[in-house]
Amino acid sequence: MKTVVALTRPADIDAAADSGADYIELRIDLFNAEPKEVCQRDDVPFIITLRSSAEGGKFTGSPAEWWKIVEPWCLYAAYIDIEQRFSAYAHEVQTRGVGVIASLHLPDTPDTDTLYACEKSLRAYGDIPKIITTPHSKEDLLRLLAITAATEGPVSTGTMGTELRFGRVLTGLFGSEMVYCHFGTPTAEGQYHIEEMREIIRLLE
Repeated sequence: MKTVVALTRPADIDAAADSGADYIELRIDLFNAEPKEVCQRDDVPFIITLRSSAEGGKFTGSPAEWWKIVEPWCLYAAYIDIEQRFSAYAHEVQTRGVGVIASLHLPDTPDTDTLYACEKSLRAYGDIPKIITTPHSKEDLLRLLAITAATEGPVSTGTMGTELRFGRVLTGLFGSEMVYCHFGTPTAEGQYHIEEMREIIRLLE
């Protein structure tokens, strides 16, 4: 399990990189900056995310507008997070030697068959499918954990919301490639601070 610090402002990059996180996610829908001015650290890989309003972010433009913003960041990225609505640009990203996190954020937790279908459709264009659900019961969380453990190939799963917040930790223990944390300003409800997550992982190892 790798830790990802999701940042809402470039000023936190140095401190976040020094925190021991494995990746830094730059939520470029939440700030305006030039890639070459922001991505000056080469000791921690960047995940670039332009999150749409439909999935919890601020971006409201078309796929073409999304690509116009994202393309300059490819030079500095280890991964680009791509929602299904922007998946037509996944190949463009991969031809630049950049990985694709194919992401989906859901307001609930679908049944098992639907979760498997989501994983399959995301893997069709991405290197790592990322499925984030909002569980409203322990049964919801158990379905997500079962999918995480059973899926062939890398997958990143997680939960949103304060209810069953500990699901963010459990998905990592059940095989999620990445767990997303914050560095002072959460980008999603229920996120743990990177220091909390690192301590939890240490205690569970």
